[in-house]
Amino acid sequence: MTQRLGILGGTFNPIHLGHLAAAEEVRDRLKLEKVVFIPSFLPPHKSEEDMPSAVQRHEMIRLAIRGNPYFTVSDMEIRRGGRSYTVDTIEALRQAHPGSDLYFITGLDSFLEIGTWKDWERLLTRCTFVVLSREGCRFRDIAKLGFLNAPERELDALDGREQKQALIATGDMRIYLEQLPFYDISSTDIRMRVRGGRSIKYHLPESVEHYIIDNKLYA
Repeated sequence: MTQRLGILGGTFNPIHLGHLAAAEEVRDRLKLEKVVFIPSFLPPHKSEEDMPSAVQRHEMIRLAIRGNPYFTVSDMEIRRGGRSYTVDTIEALRQAHPGSDLYFITGLDSFLEIGTWKDWERLLTRCTFVVLSREGCRFRDIAKLGFLNAPERELDALDGREQKQALIATGDMRIYLEQLPFYDISSTDIRMRVRGGRSIKYHLPESVEHYIIDNKLYA
């Protein structure tokens, strides 16, 4: 039986409850066997000065997902080093898990910039994309990308929260659009709170909170 693997990459600087809730919601909706969290070594589109080492970000993920048998973490991008490109990671995962269906999870804000990604046209045929709603972004804007046959009626229904999910299938591409609950938590806000001496309790798992405090991260 084909295994369905969710792939969630990013800086996770730091991982928080919004990441975890979104991953669990997608896992449940799409009946994924596993969701693999993959912290980037050097993200191609970000340069954050106060970013802990990749090893520390990996450890925070490990602590955050402990206790959820459906979640796992991979250090493959850390071991590879250099800039972390999604297409390279997906190709490596296809080799490591032959026959598995890969579901790459990303935010709508990032997907709308897909044309700037390395080998993006090939990437869209190598895995199923799962695009999550983002505050301040509209699914309607997907119609402007030009390469997808996306029914505008469904895009509007997603934006209006009249519909939770839509599937776009164009040629070799399969893209799930997911309207999720809004989780008002962000890594940026957590970092600012730490710098300002404010509480971060209930923004992330307690184990991650302790790790940040014990290692004086973001202070």
